[in-house]
Amino acid sequence: MAAKCRVLLVDDHAQMRKALHNLLSAYADIEIIGEASDGRAAVHMTIACKPDVVLLDKTMPKMNGIEAALAIKNERRETAIIGLCTTEDAYTVEAFMKAGASAVVIKDRVDELYATIQRVCVIKEETAFRGNG
Repeated sequence: MAAKCRVLLVDDHAQMRKALHNLLSAYADIEIIGEASDGRAAVHMTIACKPDVVLLDKTMPKMNGIEAALAIKNERRETAIIGLCTTEDAYTVEAFMKAGASAVVIKDRVDELYATIQRVCVIKEETAFRGNG
């Protein structure tokens, strides 16, 4: 990644947000720009803060992660979404991808998260570059 990748963390559990924040803050090329605890707040914060990537939990109050992903993509197509869930099942992965997510990461495999963020940020940069040419 050429510049810092701006990330919004969205999970209804404060401990999970804190763990993700601590994990990702260790990387110089990632900037945590905010946190939200429900899907509706995630949509509003995405519009206001314009993150490069939204890490979006599946199960949340007010609006679940899949609904929030769809709403975010309708408002801000250029924001990449990485779905977070506790179990890997085909329905969840397919639903997130249909809603516009670039990837889905299982919460007990957060060691894969940094590489996934790097990958979606690079794809996002390449797409933006092609769009400007």
